[in-house]
Amino acid sequence: MNYKYYIADVFTQTPFHGTPIPVFPDARGLQCDKMQKITGELNASNTVFLFPSETTNTFEIKVYSKLEEIPSNTHSILAASFVLANTDNVELEEKHTLVSLESNWSKKLQTIHTYVSKNSEGENNLVQQNYNTHAAIDYYTPTTEELAAMLSLTPADIGFDHYRPLIVSCGVPYLIVPIMSYTAIQEAKFNEAAWSNSSAPSSLAQEILLFANNTDDNPADFHARLLGPDIAHHEDPPIGGAIAAFANCICDHPQIQEGTHVFAIQRGANDARQSLLYIEMDNKQSKDLTIRVGGHGVLMSEGKISIP
Repeated sequence: MNYKYYIADVFTQTPFHGTPIPVFPDARGLQCDKMQKITGELNASNTVFLFPSETTNTFEIKVYSKLEEIPSNTHSILAASFVLANTDNVELEEKHTLVSLESNWSKKLQTIHTYVSKNSEGENNLVQQNYNTHAAIDYYTPTTEELAAMLSLTPADIGFDHYRPLIVSCGVPYLIVPIMSYTAIQEAKFNEAAWSNSSAPSSLAQEILLFANNTDDNPADFHARLLGPDIAHHEDPPIGGAIAAFANCICDHPQIQEGTHVFAIQRGANDARQSLLYIEMDNKQSKDLTIRVGGHGVLMSEGKISIP
C-alpha cells in the first residue's frame, strides 16, 4: 500500500531554514512497528502520522523520533496543521480555522487546539497552538562560576537585565540561563566534566536553555539555544519543547506585569537553520499560564512510501 507524505520546514518562511518535519496526512492502516521503521527510513528528528476522524478538521496524531513514539511537541503540531492546511486535507472556510489534533500518547488522551490563519491574500499563513501550563520553579541552581564552567564561558557572560538562572518544569525540567549576548550563546560549548561536578545533575534537568536579548538584525526579541549532556556539540536542536518553561521563566521576572505579553524567539544562527517562534502569554502572576505559540512554514517536498 502507498502512503503519501510531505516535508515542511516549520517556524520559518525561508526554504532550508527552520526544522524539517515529515508528515503523513492519512496514515490509516499503519501499525506502530511500521511507523517506527518509516521514521528511521526518513531519518528525521520527528515524523508525524495523522489519522482522519469522522469529525471535521479533527485528526489523531502520533509522533515518532528515531528511537520511539514521543509526545506531540510544538514543532510536530505546527507541521501537522500546516501540511493539512496546504494539501487540502482540512476545510478552511474562516479567516482563523480550528484544526484539532487528538493525542493518546502513553494512554493520556489530549486534544490539541491549533488555528490556521489566512493572510490578506487569502493564503494559509500562520499556525498557532493554544495550551495551558502549570510550572514548578526551583531557584536553587548552580553558581555563576559553575554555570560559566559548564558552558565554557566566563562568569561575566552569565545574566542580564536582572534575569536569574532558574530550573523550570512544565512536565520536563529545564535549567534556564540568561546570557549576556548573542555572541556568547553561539560560542558556548557544553563541558560535561564541569556539569558532573556541579549541582546541576541533581536537579534532573538534562537540557540547558540559554537565552539573550536579541542583538541580531531580525524581528526576534530573544535568541535561544539548547545544550546538554545528550546534545552533540555541533547540534542546535529545536527549542519548541522548552517554550512553556521559558515563558514561565519570563513571567517570573519582577518587571513583567500582569496581562498579555507578545514576543518572538530566534533559534539558530543566520548561516544555519534559523527558526522564528512567536509567543503570546497571559500572565496572571500565578503558576498557571496560558500560552499561544505561532509560526510559519514552507512546504518543501512530497513523496510516497510503499508498504508491502
